[in-house]
Amino acid sequence: MVSDLKFQSHPGKPLEEHICGVIEKSRRYSSLPITRTAALFHDLGKINPNFQAKLTGDPIHDYSRHSYLSVLAFVYCFKANQIAITELLEAESKDELIIKILQTVALIAYHHGDIPNFENMPNADEISSAANFLSGNTLPFSDFLNQNLQQKLNPFTVNYVEKEFRKVGNYNGMIHEKVWMQLALDNYTNTQFAFACLIHADKRDAGKNNYFQTEEKIEESIIELNHSLGSVFEKHSSATNPSRLNQLRTELRLEATENIEKFLQQNRRVFTLTAPTGGGKTFTLLSIARQIQKHKKNLGIIYALPFLSITEQVQNILENDLQIDYLTLSSKAQNNDIEKAQQAYEFNPTNDNLQKLIQLNFAEQTFDHPFIITTFVQLFETLISNKNSTLLKLPNFSNRIFLIDEVQSLPPRLYIFFAAWLDDFCRKHDSYAILSTATMPKLDFPIKDYLPDEKKPELLFRNYVLPLELLNTEKYFGQDVFNRYKINLISQDTFLIADLSKHILSQEQSSLVILNTIADTKLLYNELSGVLSHVVLLNTHFIPEDRSKKIEQIKESLKNGEHIVLISTQLIEAGVDIDFPIVYRDLCPLPSLIQSAGRCNRNKKVPLGQVYFFQLQKENGRSSSEVIYKKEAADFLKFCKKEIQDGIEEKELFNVQSKFFDFIRNNLTIGDFDYGFEQHANMIECVNRAQFDLLGRFQLINNDTFGEEYRYYIRKDENDNAYDELIEIMLQLKDSKTFEDSKQIKIRLNNGLKTIGNRILNVRIGKNQTPPQYSNADEKFGVRVLSDLDKYSSETGLEFGTENQFL
Repeated sequence: MVSDLKFQSHPGKPLEEHICGVIEKSRRYSSLPITRTAALFHDLGKINPNFQAKLTGDPIHDYSRHSYLSVLAFVYCFKANQIAITELLEAESKDELIIKILQTVALIAYHHGDIPNFENMPNADEISSAANFLSGNTLPFSDFLNQNLQQKLNPFTVNYVEKEFRKVGNYNGMIHEKVWMQLALDNYTNTQFAFACLIHADKRDAGKNNYFQTEEKIEESIIELNHSLGSVFEKHSSATNPSRLNQLRTELRLEATENIEKFLQQNRRVFTLTAPTGGGKTFTLLSIARQIQKHKKNLGIIYALPFLSITEQVQNILENDLQIDYLTLSSKAQNNDIEKAQQAYEFNPTNDNLQKLIQLNFAEQTFDHPFIITTFVQLFETLISNKNSTLLKLPNFSNRIFLIDEVQSLPPRLYIFFAAWLDDFCRKHDSYAILSTATMPKLDFPIKDYLPDEKKPELLFRNYVLPLELLNTEKYFGQDVFNRYKINLISQDTFLIADLSKHILSQEQSSLVILNTIADTKLLYNELSGVLSHVVLLNTHFIPEDRSKKIEQIKESLKNGEHIVLISTQLIEAGVDIDFPIVYRDLCPLPSLIQSAGRCNRNKKVPLGQVYFFQLQKENGRSSSEVIYKKEAADFLKFCKKEIQDGIEEKELFNVQSKFFDFIRNNLTIGDFDYGFEQHANMIECVNRAQFDLLGRFQLINNDTFGEEYRYYIRKDENDNAYDELIEIMLQLKDSKTFEDSKQIKIRLNNGLKTIGNRILNVRIGKNQTPPQYSNADEKFGVRVLSDLDKYSSETGLEFGTENQFL
């Protein structure tokens, strides 16, 4: 027995204190035995004397890593303590033990990286390097576990023999696929969640961070929402505003709220809210969340929307109407608490002020707040991620109410997959989800016997229960007040920009024109701007600051009865509360058509608004819709051409929607996704084969399909030096002497980037396209500075030679 076992995990922190801290902090989120076991062993390799020397700044010339030393310690501890470790893992069968050992090895080996495909785990070279080091160095793993961590384990040593290692670890170079597939969903999600809790706790403890913001603020947040909603509903009740539209909005909200109370008693977790556009879904969703909070206590809220551009509407409701505390998670949203803490530290640079700043920054990175507003990218990519930095958020997805608005914006192949994934996640982690849209997909499993077992959703999601609808949907869609437009087909064989311009000029009322490409919006704007006095262009080639101003100006113009033509891409079609008497829409799939038409006569100011549906063509004879909607999406266009008849009214579209989503469910393979350049995979198959890295490559917006995204900072004028100030802060980072100093400087940088975020433009550029020129060759922070300010204006957005190529 070694008498003096003093090791550090981080400078000045005893190793046993850190390990115990990680165990304790991970328990807040996870009771999984693999989390607890991995936390116990994950940093044992830091006993490595070379690692200890590195902590003190001594020169190192030998093996100083620790993760795979920890793996070997775990495996050989198991060899000497099979009964004790089996009990620690709570394994009730040999098959379960095999899986839990593999999971634990993955957590220990990769807790500083990303979860790999299990077929590639563990890394043979890393095991060999660690084993070679141990062949000449005996480390007191056993003594440290028993003396410093108060374990009661048989002593063991690591005498590595590859064949023995694989036998002891039940690891034969490949995943035990049949064993894994018996409970593939549980095995996969438990691995992922345990990993997330381990790395979250590890980073918390290393940073001496005991501030749990959600826990601290949750009760106040629930009281705040309850009180504010009550006041708003009383102020805007159907009694004080007796219009038929307001009466139905109130009726819809009350019906959904009463039904959620009833369904909660059935222990259901996922629900749908299918309501017409303009039906007051935002307030209804918040009312449902309030009702769940009354019954289930201490549940935070994550409100997710498809695009960053439409989160502002919900923010305005929370900020202006309800005046409640929330945190928006995006690259542009500023965090007032962090800004105040930064100012406090700069004014009084004490350790306490610095620690508060670091804690608030970690809370933001990890979704540690009782009310979060975020995007689909953040939500859905986190739910299936394997990446270390992304999974830091996952523990704070537990004990939540997910309000997921405009769910139809997901890729159609993933509607059912994510509904089933959420159902499983919510049951495991005491959460609830409400999927909301005016165009609700069909979410039941189609029976496709021809699929291999590893792609069948009904075999993976064995306990899936179809979400319960909270409304009598046909009742509301059939109401006259929600029958607000009819669709007129423009069936001209060759319908060019010039023809569209002429058609718009014939209208006496304001028009919203939604086209499929940025290039088309710019061409139409050029046609009309010289003829009409009030034409507005809106697309993603405008900085967020200008987009927001334009939308507010348009609303004001419409309110004042001014004649206006708004030309936009589809960014306007979902989640933007805007009301035009006339809407034009280029050929698109049915959900996009209905969402676009939802901006027509939204508040029933006239008996029927007019929606014009057409197929725009270019001079070369090719249609813009063919450029955008490829592969199976081309079939969605054929469906629209077939089913949308001239003169069809809004009330008749409910049944057409049903046929469309039947078509999708029956003709697409659930879970298929693209990654990289024309590479394909299936999410269900990835889960069945423990392919964490492959599934983690999923992106809601595939760069190879839509082009690589580049960020450009648009200076206000030649005197704008905001970007240069960030460069100066970054130079300070190089001179920082301590972890704490570097951390606070990084936080300042992050805040600075958010400050200029409303003037950062995201541009997607394809392989054969020429990007706009920029002045900073080294692209600090991944942001380019547009070199020629004449190439951008608030009226026309970004202009450069290849704009006609852009989608």
